Amino acid sequence: MRRAVPDRARRALLGHALPAALGGSAGWPGKVWGQTPEPAEVAGAAVERLCAAIARGPQLEQLRLSPDGRQFAALIRSETHSQLAVRALAGGPWRPLMATDNLEFQLSWLVWASPERLLLSLRYPGSRALSPFNQADTVETRLLSLAADGSGTPLNLGRPVAGQIVQDQVVDLLPEDGEHILLAQRDARLADQTGVYRVNLLTGARRLVQDSLPHVQAWLSDAQHRVRVGLAYEEGRFALWVCDPERQRWRVLRHFGHLDAQALQPLGFGLDPQRLYVLAEAAGRRGLYTLDLSQAEPEPQALRLPSEGDLGGQLLRSTRDGEALGLISADLGGELAAWDPGLKALLAGIEQALPGRSNRLLQLARRDELYLLLSAANGDPGAYLVGDRQRGSLEPLGERYPELVGAALPRKHALRLRARDGLVLQGFVSLPPGLRPEQARNLPLVVLPHGGPQAQDSAAFDDFSAYIALRGHAVLQLNFRGSTGQGRAVLEAGLQRWGLEMQDDLEDGVAELARRGWIDARRVAIVGASYGGYAALMGVAKTPRLYRGAMALAAPSDLVELLRETEHGRTLFAPAAAARQIGRLATDRPRPCRPRASRCGCCARSAATISSAICRIAARSSRRWTSF
Repeated sequence: MRRAVPDRARRALLGHALPAALGGSAGWPGKVWGQTPEPAEVAGAAVERLCAAIARGPQLEQLRLSPDGRQFAALIRSETHSQLAVRALAGGPWRPLMATDNLEFQLSWLVWASPERLLLSLRYPGSRALSPFNQADTVETRLLSLAADGSGTPLNLGRPVAGQIVQDQVVDLLPEDGEHILLAQRDARLADQTGVYRVNLLTGARRLVQDSLPHVQAWLSDAQHRVRVGLAYEEGRFALWVCDPERQRWRVLRHFGHLDAQALQPLGFGLDPQRLYVLAEAAGRRGLYTLDLSQAEPEPQALRLPSEGDLGGQLLRSTRDGEALGLISADLGGELAAWDPGLKALLAGIEQALPGRSNRLLQLARRDELYLLLSAANGDPGAYLVGDRQRGSLEPLGERYPELVGAALPRKHALRLRARDGLVLQGFVSLPPGLRPEQARNLPLVVLPHGGPQAQDSAAFDDFSAYIALRGHAVLQLNFRGSTGQGRAVLEAGLQRWGLEMQDDLEDGVAELARRGWIDARRVAIVGASYGGYAALMGVAKTPRLYRGAMALAAPSDLVELLRETEHGRTLFAPAAAARQIGRLATDRPRPCRPRASRCGCCARSAATISSAICRIAARSSRRWTSF
């Protein structure tokens, strides 16, 4: 049966004019490509103009080439709307397909299912009954199928199955098919189990191709489009399921817990159906490994180890035959791992053409003849380019922030310090335009801890830090203990240390900048969202003399209440994950700071006193929390 977009979705998905800054031609807007302006002072009206452009966010995102290389699609954002639009690679006007005012629905990501068809993920807030007595706020997703020429009505590929919050888990695009995809969806017979369906992109008709396995929520297929891997989660433990190429026997390959060093993250297959690529840890660092599934108990074989930190990302596959060519990072500036000679040569050529920049290869198209690139630099939010390997050309497609072209923007400077207990930490300091580190003196500082806390800040451009630094502040983004990407020692040092050493690290970062003379220690504020919001609240509760102000967005303000709600099933935060990160109400006792780990004197106060201080601050805004 054909499923149309729900009425309320149709009301939000309305037509809207494209931002004028993106224009209608295929020309390049503005600057000599690859040249980042030297730092220069920015003042007066220019600051307001640049800050307004940054606050609007990137105008061009999620750019993707069609499989035949004739068109590209992108999410285009104006001050009030976001829309999906398509354009011919040869030039010409944009063709808008769908838009939203962002008040309820957000356009999340897009992918080409065929040269004629696009898939678009929507996000919107919802609410779900976790039990007859419990309700929880959710972030729902839906997957739409659209004709690239704008004809017809967008088709909702979701289905009304109880408890199915996430409905955009594409398992396989079936590129040789063009009319179907493999989609993970809840089993209507067993609402808490997820199977894999072959779904028609034109009608929404579906057929079960992989029945559910106990508690499996995520699936992977091989290059021959057979469902071969499942990842299950139950009561704090993961189970990695694998199947033989003949699809006769499923078996559990490994069990592991939340954030365990033994964890395996499956990435997928190449042409060899017995060779599974995974991310795994050894000697405290996460690298790229392979598993030989023909063995009963395969041991990970190292393929690429990081020079520092941890590897992450996704496989880059050939569009000719589906072979795995390399690992592309999910972040600008992340490490690339290429084992295919052709890909190695391509990456070397890109670095030679665009030296001194962070060049992220996003996609191959038209039998690997075309490639899509996102290139950025320190103080440059970046632009999309398309390369033709046959012609040896590399042409610009569009800037992420057209209004910032040619502007001197804040740059990030690497920071490395040793915390008070000896742990080595790294992070970044953004300075106002025109200032180099040796010139920075007595600046006001904003500490900007990231959310997660299992996340990390990088050297890539981000609008929040750039906005603050443009207004004359230094901005500290420290990868405190508990952050990912820094190795096992840094990650584990932050487990169950919320408000303790994790907070001390931020204070040590401030002290280091004050020691260097970059900042005025009497003018420091702290701002964050999610876990970063908790750190902001805890900062003014724990060291009120250090911070002159704090702002917390979507922050948990009472860990005791959060754990209680989680343990009683009234949030979507998994109890085992909460226990691993924060602790357990039933068994934990108030934890003082470790010996000589803190100079703040908070141990002289009771845990209840600190908690009540946080709650009083949070009561002025909101007591609600979202994901961490």
